Amino acid sequence: MTEITRRASIRKALGGAGVLALACGSGVLTRDPLAWASLLALPAAAKPPSSVVGGLQIGCMTWSFRDLALAEALKSIAEIGFSTAELWSGHLDPFKASDDELIRWKTRFANAGVNLTSYFVDVRKDSSDKQISRCFEAGRRLGVNILSGNLTKALLPRIDQACQEHKMYVGLHNEVYNPPLPSEVGSALDYVEVFQKTSHWVGATLDVGHLYAAGDDPVAFIRAHFNRIVSIHLKDERGGARTTDYPFGKGPTPLGPILHALQSLQFKGSANIEWGVENVDPATGVSDALGFVRRALA
Repeated sequence: MTEITRRASIRKALGGAGVLALACGSGVLTRDPLAWASLLALPAAAKPPSSVVGGLQIGCMTWSFRDLALAEALKSIAEIGFSTAELWSGHLDPFKASDDELIRWKTRFANAGVNLTSYFVDVRKDSSDKQISRCFEAGRRLGVNILSGNLTKALLPRIDQACQEHKMYVGLHNEVYNPPLPSEVGSALDYVEVFQKTSHWVGATLDVGHLYAAGDDPVAFIRAHFNRIVSIHLKDERGGARTTDYPFGKGPTPLGPILHALQSLQFKGSANIEWGVENVDPATGVSDALGFVRRALA
């Protein structure tokens, strides 16, 4: 994911439930078991409309709201109308959050009408087996069976073994490396190399914008390796010395053909909008992106 240095802020008037959400995001309630009990006793919020569009499950990567606390990010995701999301570990770190806290966030997402489909965690190349196992355990507490992340190829034997032990999938997320890094997953050929050396538990969390910016054809890749794609990141991106993100439909990534390919192949995973455009309110940008997807698949 492209590093964004700007600081965005969404300030909306909040009712009682919203105030509780912000309090949780600040950590106030996490230290008070009675407050947590009161929060979980609240009736579930009205579920947002389904974000299944043309047979495709369209979700939102919480990284899109990386400058907000998780409570605010969840509020925006639900208000925009998503029924699924991928949780980014920058919002909830598997090594810092307790099992109880992970379960509470699973409940909070469910109460907001948003189902977690995957958990994005970055596993360092020097991670111990215990640390790798913790990522899978955290995903289990969140109720997902897919982990996504940026992983070096050297980690793959241990990751594959952990997948088989935990019966969970890992989707390798591709980045744009200029120049290419042989140790990382950045191109279609990198993915092919990985698929040849791992079990079916190791697949792709395919970032179509990054793949296009790296010079590959996302549509051709999807059709050739459909059975190894566990989730999708949707973005509109241009490559070059420095990659640039665009509002959906304003850049060169062939999002329409990509969506139609996923639709025709009856993709059952989640295609998650990942908003990376600088100097744009993420709530507006993500909402517009979902509108683009609805129009493209109408």
